[in-house]
Amino acid sequence: MNPPKVTRGVQEADVWAAADALLAQGLRPTIERVRQQIGRGSPNTVSPMLESWFATLGQRLGVAQSDNPQGSVPENVLRLAQELWSSATQEAVAAAQKTLEEREAALQASRLSHEADLEHMAQREKALHQQKQAMDEAMKLAQGQAQELSRRLDEMQQLAQDRESQLGSLRAEIAAQAKAREIERKEHSEELQAAAQERQRLAEQFAGNERRMLTDLDRARQEVTSAKKAQAEQERKSEARLGEWQTRQQHLEEELLQARTQLLGAQQAAQAAQERVTDLKALLLATQSASAPAPAAAKPPLRSGSPSLQRRALSQRARNLPRK
Repeated sequence: MNPPKVTRGVQEADVWAAADALLAQGLRPTIERVRQQIGRGSPNTVSPMLESWFATLGQRLGVAQSDNPQGSVPENVLRLAQELWSSATQEAVAAAQKTLEEREAALQASRLSHEADLEHMAQREKALHQQKQAMDEAMKLAQGQAQELSRRLDEMQQLAQDRESQLGSLRAEIAAQAKAREIERKEHSEELQAAAQERQRLAEQFAGNERRMLTDLDRARQEVTSAKKAQAEQERKSEARLGEWQTRQQHLEEELLQARTQLLGAQQAAQAAQERVTDLKALLLATQSASAPAPAAAKPPLRSGSPSLQRRALSQRARNLPRK
């Protein structure tokens, strides 16, 4: 086994352990399953490590021979390994395309998902700890299953002896698939480069938007400051007007008080005059009653000058009345 190497936080030992665990569970190790088993790692990182795992699988299971590696490997074993690798390659391409689309979408929501990523990383660490325990148990189970697999490989080797003639076509197919895989890798590399350029463009666009936002924020602050100054000036003018209004109101209250005082004096004078008129009316009635002729002896008719005398008498009596 090659020494584990650290690539983007994923070690080769992690990939091999995840593949062994999947194999122990009876599942075919693929790039996507290995990534889910580990909980991290990109398809570009996991793919070569998984390929190395497949390359050493026969030797680790004790079915490979060093004298003649090509002639001693059963055909069905090679076919099965090729099918596994072809399926893993197809899933890797699909996963790579899916990852590319997810990355393009994630660029738009990267800021919003940062906190969720932190929480997810904490949960993933806990899941890794649980996976390690499960892997320890799976390794024990894998040892028993490896013996069973070895027995099945012996049977497959017996069957493979009848298919030696198909190795030529199988090798040609392997070469064609390797060439196609190389083309797919090149296309994938170009897609990644385009995605990196798009990510750079989006980053520059985001920086420009941020600068514009800061400029608008400074302009808004200046407008708020000018508005506050205008409001303070308006408040000062309002306070001055309020002082003038209060002074005018005080003057009006003083004038109203004087008017009320004069009105009260006028009302008192009018009441006194009304009382004097009432007394004069009573005196006039009394005078008329006193000056009327008695029924027994008729008085001589009044002369033309008598009304004047009566008015003077009434005036004299009015002056003699007490004033209130």
